[in-house]
Amino acid sequence: MRRRVALVLSAAALSACAADYSGQYRDYARALETNGAFRTEAAPADAPFSSADLSRNFETIALNREYRREGGELRQATTPSVVSRWADPIRYSLVGDGVTDADVAAYAAFAERLSFLTGLPFEAADENANVNILILGSEERRAFVDALRENGAAERMPLLVDWSREVRYPCVGQVGFDEANPGRIIGALIVVKAELEGVFRESCMHEELTQSLGLMNDDDGVRPSIFNDDQEFALLTEHDELLLRVLYDPRLAPGMAAEEAAALATQIIADLRPEG
Repeated sequence: MRRRVALVLSAAALSACAADYSGQYRDYARALETNGAFRTEAAPADAPFSSADLSRNFETIALNREYRREGGELRQATTPSVVSRWADPIRYSLVGDGVTDADVAAYAAFAERLSFLTGLPFEAADENANVNILILGSEERRAFVDALRENGAAERMPLLVDWSREVRYPCVGQVGFDEANPGRIIGALIVVKAELEGVFRESCMHEELTQSLGLMNDDDGVRPSIFNDDQEFALLTEHDELLLRVLYDPRLAPGMAAEEAAALATQIIADLRPEG
């Protein structure tokens, strides 16, 4: 899971060693908005979708993963998956030199929204968090990666290393599963660059926290949605809210096979949207 930028960052910028990317991210967001992207509407009139669209998109986003492990390495490749979701209450923490009072309020409000959509209890926690959100400046990012290397986690979490040193990754998330119960998510780590501002910063909160709940794929054909790397929509849409409601419907369960889940999802969607 990651929000990746690509449109206006030059090759030189991608390999730059700049410690602070504030200007580049600001320019990128401005360019997106100028070109009609980074939209914030929840229900855009120019992007209607049918229940059939929603069923297809649920299969694409919820029953596939964006990455798979090969030989111990994490590789980007869409991979079929079982139903993946949480069964436990979520205790999230906000850590890092980049955390602001506005972040604390924004995550609390968004957590309340996600709780309403999923039925999962959300609670801010100082200890024993199972969702750790790090908002880090350049110096803390270096220390974070040094710690990953020292404890041997860097090889298992290459995206986090790339995030720390590459401008094209403003934020990244990884989840952890219960090995004894396939599909049951038991932890998540989300990292966000402190340089992000405004809608860009908010978009990372929306995408990474939502994907950590089990909507773990991106696809260019899914619209209107944040689960699409074209960056047209910056914030969670009504379409995306419906995907979450389907995923956390009690008729589905962690570890359920994709074929069974897809058939049930079609019925759930029909119940949620009897108008089609």
